[in-house]
Amino acid sequence: MITLAQVRDWIKTQVACPQWYIGKIDAKKEQCIVLYNTTGAPVRLAVGGIDATGYQVKAVSILVHWGRNADVAEIKAQEVYDALFGQTAEIGGKRIVQFRMVTPQPISVGTDSEGIYEYVIETHIYHER
Repeated sequence: MITLAQVRDWIKTQVACPQWYIGKIDAKKEQCIVLYNTTGAPVRLAVGGIDATGYQVKAVSILVHWGRNADVAEIKAQEVYDALFGQTAEIGGKRIVQFRMVTPQPISVGTDSEGIYEYVIETHIYHER
């Protein structure tokens, strides 16, 4: 199993960001990235049972909360997306087989109540068991 903290720590090596959070946002920050567990990933169980199952899937939703400039926010969200798409890695001692992106690009969810632009990136992380 890999945790959100382990995923966050790996992404921090790929993307510059002043504040990182898991599970809850500090909306007072103008620039931050938040990781959440989400649903939708397939449950993996080989015919031979758990011992024969070589990999698992972790579903992660990433919120890019990035300033009052729409263009800058979109560019940062795409940077995060590109850091995952088509890449392999090792996270928490587990080999990442694939970051399977749920959408073809980051999805704009508009602005929060303070006018900060936000984008969501959803990925299913296929990793060795």
